[in-house]
Amino acid sequence: MLFSLDSPAQDIQFSQFYAAALYQNPAFAGTTHNVRAILHQRIQWPKLNSKYMTSLLSVDKYFANARSGAGLMFIKDYQGGTNISSTEIGAMYSYEIYLNSRYTFRPGLQLNYVTRYVNYADARFPHGHNDDGFQGNYIDYGNSRVHFADVSTGGIFYSDKLWIGFSAHHINTPNQSVFGEVTDLPAKFAFTGGYKFLLSNSGFKTTYDQKEVSITPTAHYKFQGKADQLDIGIYGVYDQLKAGFWYRGIPVKKLKQDLHNNESLIFLVGWKYQSYAISYSYDFGISKLATIRTGGAHEINLTIIPKPSHKKHKPMRRLPCPRFRDTD
Repeated sequence: MLFSLDSPAQDIQFSQFYAAALYQNPAFAGTTHNVRAILHQRIQWPKLNSKYMTSLLSVDKYFANARSGAGLMFIKDYQGGTNISSTEIGAMYSYEIYLNSRYTFRPGLQLNYVTRYVNYADARFPHGHNDDGFQGNYIDYGNSRVHFADVSTGGIFYSDKLWIGFSAHHINTPNQSVFGEVTDLPAKFAFTGGYKFLLSNSGFKTTYDQKEVSITPTAHYKFQGKADQLDIGIYGVYDQLKAGFWYRGIPVKKLKQDLHNNESLIFLVGWKYQSYAISYSYDFGISKLATIRTGGAHEINLTIIPKPSHKKHKPMRRLPCPRFRDTD
């Protein structure tokens, strides 16, 4: 891949896509109608030397007087150990539009500053070898770092039980090449949605300590360039506990005659205590890649939403996205 001046690439993919809310869609900024902090970690293929690691930190807040949400996000991603890395700092804004007494639309906008880096120090190329073995790299590959701005947008249509979202990332298709060539990052488009079936009558009460019992089927489809992927599954919440199951792949689509588009099964467990919610998911590979025992992928998410004060405030339009019960 390092020899290619024009190589295809896709974005980071999270199994707990709903838990990394601001990464999924800038319209999610402020949707808790409170302050929210998210720490998210993904480790993919840990049994391989070229494991992929991604860390995400985000903070967002709702401003009631302006019916707006604002957020900040930091992402650090390593590909192939530490040889290839990227750093992203993003800011996003969203605005609530009340369509009627039941439905709300929330558009959002995001601006990121991205730095990508390639470390050639540990890379070995054929020209660096002779009969005596590896002699070192003697070619100057030029600039190993690139900086660019990245623009994204999105929107969410929702009621107290239904949500449908759309997002478009990299709409300015920035040049991401570190070689001085033109290698535009293709735009990524995503659709997500779900419906919450409430099994108890207290889940949408305004009291913070009310118990929620619900099940929520969800789907998340995205495509970027020639690559596309579908996550579909269901999760349930019983008071402080959460569990879910997802399938990733497009079974009706064949990549080749004998190669089906089956990627992984995803298992999720989670627990909430007061203002803290923690969840863990594991990707069990079901593609042909699973035969080499990659170790799958692990994700852990910590979300902090402070308990609201007891001051009286105007009731908010709640978004029933996959998470523990609302705290507004």
